[in-house]
Amino acid sequence: MNQTRNRLSTIWNHFQTSLFPWLKEELGELTEKHQQLVEVLEMSQIDAHIPYVGLVPGRPMKNRCAIARAFVAKAVYNMPTTEILMDRLKSDSRLRRLCGWEKVNAIPSQSTFSRAFQECRYLVIDFGTSKSPKSTR
Repeated sequence: MNQTRNRLSTIWNHFQTSLFPWLKEELGELTEKHQQLVEVLEMSQIDAHIPYVGLVPGRPMKNRCAIARAFVAKAVYNMPTTEILMDRLKSDSRLRRLCGWEKVNAIPSQSTFSRAFQECRYLVIDFGTSKSPKSTR
């Protein structure tokens, strides 16, 4: 138990002394929800659970890591629809950049979000299993 408490203390110290000051310098003042999203993304390391598509035939997939971060943001912000998420991403530059898009025109279409969210649901199911999603694809 002490080992877990020490590890969590180290992580929280990293948030307070390194990560949040750097993000504030890069993005400006973060709201409490922005900070909560950053904490969830850092703790979950969601990007590590997104399978790498690489060079495959056909139309390239939109950035699945950014979409996965948006999927997490949708949950953290308790947004009931993808449309609300997309509106928020367009109007909140900090949230958009935390998810991985610099410009509004880089945000994928609603249909792309829907397809990717279906994939993310499977990753959430796989996340707690011993089998890595990367190894199954």
